[in-house]
Amino acid sequence: MHLHTKISFSAFDERYEMAFLYCYDKQKNYCFSLSRLPDEDYIEIMVLDQVIHRVQDLDFRLQADNILVCLDNATAAELDHIAEYRIQFQLPEESRDSLIAALQAIFAGKQGLQIDGTYLTK
Repeated sequence: MHLHTKISFSAFDERYEMAFLYCYDKQKNYCFSLSRLPDEDYIEIMVLDQVIHRVQDLDFRLQADNILVCLDNATAAELDHIAEYRIQFQLPEESRDSLIAALQAIFAGKQGLQIDGTYLTK
């Protein structure tokens, strides 16, 4: 699924006491989010409106102005039967370090986070 989204994130949101990434495509009325509580061992994936599944690891790649997420078949079946998400977004350069910090908090001790050099140098 290809999404054109507004993106929000936090390495630790005081209101919800968790790290999160939230992407919303207004035209498709579709959201994709990741979150993780500090004391939890899993990453929570949410799509659509409250369709949730928890995973131990996740294939997640941050590239220049887009994210590629690949889900295994079992995880895709628990969500919206979509195995690949390409999420486009625009973010000011000064917010990039905060996005990376949020992703590092979500993926702390986990496998699958890749941050391409194209994102770091754009």
